Amino acid sequence: MIRELKGWWKVPVLVLGIVAALFHFYTSGFGTPGPRTMRGLHLFMLLPLVYLLFPARRGSPKERPSLPDLVGAGICMVSAGFIVLEADRLDRRFLGFHEVMPIEVALGGLLALAVIEACRRALSKWMALTISVCIGYLMTCQFWPGMFHFKGFTLDRAVEILYMSADDGMFGFLTGISADILFIYILFATIMTAAGVGDFLVDFAVWIAGWARGGAAKIAVLASALYGSVSGSTVANVYATGSFTIPLMKRHGYTPKQAAAIEAISGTGGQIMPPIMGAGVFIMSEMTGVPYFKIIQMAVLPAILYYLGVFSMVHLLALKNKLEPLPREERPAARAMLRHLYFFTPFAAILLLMAHGYSPAKAAFHTVWFTLLLSFLDRKTWITPRKLVDALVRASVNAGLIAAALAGSGMIVGILTRTGVALSFGSLIMSASQGNLFLCMVLIFLVVSVLGTGIPTTAAYIIAVTVGAQALGNLGVAILVAHLFVFYYAVLSDLTPPDAVTAFAAANLAGSDMMATGIEAFKLGFAGFLVPFVFVYQPALLLAGDIEEILKSFFLAACGVICLAGATIGHMASSLRWLERMFLVGAAFLLVFPSRGLEILGLAVGLAIGLVSWRRGKRASEAQEQIPPGRG
Repeated sequence: MIRELKGWWKVPVLVLGIVAALFHFYTSGFGTPGPRTMRGLHLFMLLPLVYLLFPARRGSPKERPSLPDLVGAGICMVSAGFIVLEADRLDRRFLGFHEVMPIEVALGGLLALAVIEACRRALSKWMALTISVCIGYLMTCQFWPGMFHFKGFTLDRAVEILYMSADDGMFGFLTGISADILFIYILFATIMTAAGVGDFLVDFAVWIAGWARGGAAKIAVLASALYGSVSGSTVANVYATGSFTIPLMKRHGYTPKQAAAIEAISGTGGQIMPPIMGAGVFIMSEMTGVPYFKIIQMAVLPAILYYLGVFSMVHLLALKNKLEPLPREERPAARAMLRHLYFFTPFAAILLLMAHGYSPAKAAFHTVWFTLLLSFLDRKTWITPRKLVDALVRASVNAGLIAAALAGSGMIVGILTRTGVALSFGSLIMSASQGNLFLCMVLIFLVVSVLGTGIPTTAAYIIAVTVGAQALGNLGVAILVAHLFVFYYAVLSDLTPPDAVTAFAAANLAGSDMMATGIEAFKLGFAGFLVPFVFVYQPALLLAGDIEEILKSFFLAACGVICLAGATIGHMASSLRWLERMFLVGAAFLLVFPSRGLEILGLAVGLAIGLVSWRRGKRASEAQEQIPPGRG
């Protein structure tokens, strides 16, 4: 729970937030200082915000920071400031060769502890525990047996890895991505929200989908897809759109559990929806060497498939429960929507700029000031000085959470790679799967789901891809496909019980049982869980191949997703029998994993069951019409 600071305690937060936002905005447009200096300044400004705004425990002061909070903020500033002041000297030293000074051991050890505590407070106790276990392993790896055995590290050399490395650790490449790219995109999202783009996207979803049967749920799907592409956070997406869509769904016939589950799966998909796709994609670009613009192009069809699966689920659920569209008076007027269509131009602008060769950071820089100007086209959406200050501070606070997560993830990655555990885990997965690609993917899916339990998406992706990408690569999977596979399941792990954080957030809004909501969300999102398996077996879905092959693969996968939705809900045009549902499951797998022409059989089975269901529904409708009034 974030603090509501009172009185003059607001001043340091306002100053830090505004300075951090303006600094990162400037460097995105006009260039950054040296990598180590930039990363040091990034943590110097952002980590203290976590200590000032997030209390250590329930009993901590809610309106001011406590003395331990101030000490923690001071440790972050002094330790990061040392890196900034000593950047030139540190750039000239060699890791593992030059002596580590006592002051560096002290500051590095304290900052490592401060990052762990920041993660515990603001992100997850599981994230803090994961970092702690990895550091404990680093200090004791010489005593571990088998694949976990590695030569020991002295305290100074261990701190050197965590604190003084420019490749990994707290000031490694992950913090570099946070400083150079992620902050400007977080600022872009907050400026978009301040300009009214988020509200417009929700209204647009109501206008587009409100007329359809069960329109309330379809509004949730569309609104979350649109808003989630801006927010970059599954939980933030749920709270932003769910506060409107969940009551709407409950009012129009959905149970609290169904409403929360639909919002959860819709909100989760926002992180896989281009053009923004959250922090993980920028890290993916850095780790694979594939340009960001190329990645979001490749991610379009899988994202559409995911939302097609969700949309099919909610449509069939609406048919099954005979739910009605939204009344006309609850839908916005077409004139108001058409007048504000210019709110889509920031999305187009950022894509066009990248298509013309601008870096992701430079493209976002120009789109931020463009969005600021855009807000003045309507008096109601003006970004006033007060709204601008709020947006700058909110961006810095959100970026502080990402910075803490990536500083912690940098320590984990450094430990896993420098001790050889990452390679050992990859070999273990290869051995357990016995070279079978499908089994290997299942094992990686399970690993990511476990890692993602309570750990932020970006951190879960980084850790899992460190140990899983090599195993998939050894089985012939392209490096970017392997990264996308892991990234999807890192995102979807937010839906996976027992700690389905996104589903639990939606349940909190809906007033439904958390575990039941998590299970329902997993069920309704099941079609989406197949998508990563599909694009590994059908690379054409990632735009690899000619247009005919791409269209064919997408058509077959779309049909398979619809068949799976029908089998899950147990309804198409009418209720399905258990045998029909089993056949639909078989048809879905033949369609999404086409082989030896069997996809034709899958199409035939799906079409036949759909036709039988339609005729059964038509006969039932005709019989109902023949019943005299008052006898029904």
